[in-house]
Amino acid sequence: MIIGVDDTDSIDGMCTTYLAANLFRRFRAGGYPKIVRLNPNIPYKTRGNGAVSFEAEGGEDIEDVVIDYVKKNAHLAAEGTNPGVVFVDDCANIDILNEFYKRAVSEIVTIEDAKAAAKKAKAQTHGFKNGRGIIGALAAAGAALDDRTYELIAYRKPENYGKPRWVDEESVIQMDKKTNTFNNFDYETNRVLIMPRGDDPILCGIRGQTPLDVESAWKMLKTEPVEFVQIFETNQGTDAHLRDKRIADLKPYDCARIKAKVSSKPRTIAGGHVFFGISDGTKMIECAAYEPTGSFRDRARALIIGDEVTISGCIGKYTGTLNLEKFEVLSLEKQYEEIRPVCCGRNAKSEGKDKGFQCKTCGRRFPESAVVFRQVERGIKIGSYEVTAGARRHLSKPLNR
Repeated sequence: MIIGVDDTDSIDGMCTTYLAANLFRRFRAGGYPKIVRLNPNIPYKTRGNGAVSFEAEGGEDIEDVVIDYVKKNAHLAAEGTNPGVVFVDDCANIDILNEFYKRAVSEIVTIEDAKAAAKKAKAQTHGFKNGRGIIGALAAAGAALDDRTYELIAYRKPENYGKPRWVDEESVIQMDKKTNTFNNFDYETNRVLIMPRGDDPILCGIRGQTPLDVESAWKMLKTEPVEFVQIFETNQGTDAHLRDKRIADLKPYDCARIKAKVSSKPRTIAGGHVFFGISDGTKMIECAAYEPTGSFRDRARALIIGDEVTISGCIGKYTGTLNLEKFEVLSLEKQYEEIRPVCCGRNAKSEGKDKGFQCKTCGRRFPESAVVFRQVERGIKIGSYEVTAGARRHLSKPLNR
C-alpha cells in the first residue's frame, strides 16, 4: 500500500516530513519515503510546498492508525492547515496518479481534480477541514520520479524546539566543497542554506545525488544533538516543474521553459529588480529577475534585443510576467559602439539627427558617414545562468548537478 500525506503543518510548527517519517518508522516500511515538491507558484501552498508518501504493508487497521495519527499531530487549529491522506492499495492504476502528479507539479489543480483522479485510480482519500491536502497527498502517492535526488533530514530533540538552531558554519562549507551535494551554502550572501527558519522540528536538510552522498555529508557536520535522521527520495533539484511551452499558451501559475528572442532592452526599476521582454513568435512576455536573485541580475542586464535564449521560470496570477529561475543563452547578437570623428584631440559633437558633426574647437564639420561602428565584446557568453543559491527554489535544478 502507498500512503500519501500533506498539509499537516502551520507557521507555528509541525512538519509533514516529520509526521510522515514517524509513521514510516512505525510501520517499518521498506525503501525510502518520498518528498514531492509541488508547483511553487500556488498561492495556497503549504509552508514547504512538499507532500510525502511511502510504502507500507497493508493491514486491517493501517488506515485507521494513519488517520488517527494525523488527527492527533497535525496543526488542525491553524486556519490554513487542511490535511489530506491518501491510500493506494491497487497499484494497477498508478499511471493515472502519476499523470495527476505531473499536473500538480507544473500547473494549478483543484480538490475536485484530485478526487476525480483518485476515484478513477481506486485510491481512498481522507480530508480534514476543506481537504486541500488531498491534492498533494495524491500527487506524492502517484509520483514516479524519472529524475531523483535524496535529502537527509535531521530532526531536533523536542527539548530544543523554540531555541536557536546550531550547525557549525565552517563544517557546512567544508561539507559543501567535499561532497556530491547541493544548495548547502550561498557564497554570494555568506548564508547557510540547510537550516530552515521556522518553528518546526527540522534542524537541517542535506540534498545530494545518492543516499550515500547525503549520509557522508551528514557525518561531516558539527551540530546540536538530534532526535533522529531520515533519508527521503525527492524530486528536488530536478526541474520537474518545467514544461516546454509557447508564450501564447501560458496560463496563470504555469511553470515553463520557453525558447525565444529578447525583444526589449533590460531595465532596472526601484528596488533593483530587472525586467526585459522576450518573444517566441506567438506572443511577448516580460521576464523578471528580482533583487534577491543577486548577481544573476547582472547577467540579465547584459542581454540585448535579438539574443536567442531559453528561459525557465514561473507565472503568477497574471500572465504578463514570468519570474526567472535561470536562462540559457543560445546565440548572441553582435553589439557595436559608435565612434564619432575626432578633431582637435576630441570627438566632434553631433549637430542632431542626420545633421552630421562639428568640432567645437575649430568649427570643422563632418558628415554622418564619418561615423565608424566598432564591434564590442559582450558582457555575457553563450551558456547557462541561474539565480544565486539562496534564491533557488526547491525544484530548480542547479547548473552544477
